[in-house]
Amino acid sequence: MIQAILIHVAYLSVPMLTMEFMDWLKNVLLDIAITALIAIWLFFDNTLAYWAIVIYTPLLLLLKIVALSSGLSQVAAQKSDSTPTWFYHTIYAINLILLLVGSWYLVAGGWAAIWILSAYQESRTVARKTAKKK
Repeated sequence: MIQAILIHVAYLSVPMLTMEFMDWLKNVLLDIAITALIAIWLFFDNTLAYWAIVIYTPLLLLLKIVALSSGLSQVAAQKSDSTPTWFYHTIYAINLILLLVGSWYLVAGGWAAIWILSAYQESRTVARKTAKKK
């Protein structure tokens, strides 16, 4: 429902939004939601946000590790994703900073690992694409 509202508002109020932008926005809604939950936990000490972070962070970290070790990242790299890399770096940096400010060091370490693994996966993907062009 939130996605539908965002799309509706975007199409009505900002005509310069392109379909490409909307595609990558759709791909990052979960990342934006998690960042919002981290901020809600930090500023309001919300229990629901706490548990969402406690469950999501190790799950995402585990999925990143499995994807990199089993070669699933190659399959994911073939899928077209128009989301700019800088956006993921920005989201991960915001998450890490919020968690460090909240002194939640264990989860901040998890997000640092997620960020490092994502950067490593991206560098491997770029290297493969460059090798295929030659």
